[in-house]
Amino acid sequence: MTITTGAPAGSALGTRDDHADAIGTAIRAAAAYYGSGDSPLDDASFDLLVSLIQAYEDRYPQQIAPATPTGEVAHTAAMLSPANAFGPQDLLDWEASVVRRLGAPVRGGFVVEPKLDGASLAARYRNGRLVQLVTRDNGTSGADVSHAIGTIVGLPERLASDVSFEVRGEALLTTAQFARANEIRAAHGAGAFSNARNGAAGTLRAKGRPYTVEMTFWAFGAVELDGPERTDGPAVLPGSTHAEVMAFVAAAGVQTAAATLAGLTVVATVAEVQEHVDRIAALRARLPFGIDGVVVKLDSLAEQAAAGTGSRHPHGATAHKLTVPGRFLSAFHPSAASMPSP
Repeated sequence: MTITTGAPAGSALGTRDDHADAIGTAIRAAAAYYGSGDSPLDDASFDLLVSLIQAYEDRYPQQIAPATPTGEVAHTAAMLSPANAFGPQDLLDWEASVVRRLGAPVRGGFVVEPKLDGASLAARYRNGRLVQLVTRDNGTSGADVSHAIGTIVGLPERLASDVSFEVRGEALLTTAQFARANEIRAAHGAGAFSNARNGAAGTLRAKGRPYTVEMTFWAFGAVELDGPERTDGPAVLPGSTHAEVMAFVAAAGVQTAAATLAGLTVVATVAEVQEHVDRIAALRARLPFGIDGVVVKLDSLAEQAAAGTGSRHPHGATAHKLTVPGRFLSAFHPSAASMPSP
């Protein structure tokens, strides 16, 4: 079947063969677009084709094919979020659990960085070109939101070199972007976003709006694009620590958490971790975006791997939640225990 830009809005797929042909056309077009960048279909034609496939599958759900472009995108590797900690004792307990799993003290140190309050996103670069954006969703697969490419500060469409990797981080609305987004929405007769986090999540998934809402991205991790078992050559991501990988990502042109006022800090002990948790908590009100905690993780990639993962959380990381804006609720601040939550 042939789909052109001028295909009528009422077009429909009538048979199983039409459906299969349409899927094949969409797969070939996507492969060309994400590969050479020269697709036989322009954006409008591709979107129309996918909408026809979706309409057919809505009518005949028993005929949905595994390769359909309307489905979720599998993550390169599980995209997990760290378990929560709420005070110094939780942090000490987490360290003890890591030591048990490693069978030895932590030798590679700890990374401390802000837990940005946005929408988690995986961004895939192939030969230096941003080719796909995928939401975290259930951690094993997510929605393809590649239509947002070009609208997110910190995620350039082209890198400084022709490298291929997947970077992971948070897409969010800064304070200024949140205000501007609601001005734009009001001008188009749309309701205001209730908060920046929901605004970012909704904006990532929105297609076909007559306006654009700009967001910002900060990376908190990266993985090999083709997985750890790649056989086509050496690994792209250099270094043996999280900090080294993030430095490589930043040098390639992607914005990382190290670029925030809170920064990315490597320390040797949990006592030093606590000092930086308190430091970041004190900065909270001055940051130009929302944070809801501080992430602490093992810096050594080998120790991260040895600590392993659970079904929902990596064992080598924890998220220190901030329950009182601008301050860390902990035993190190006894007066905070009587303060009401917001």
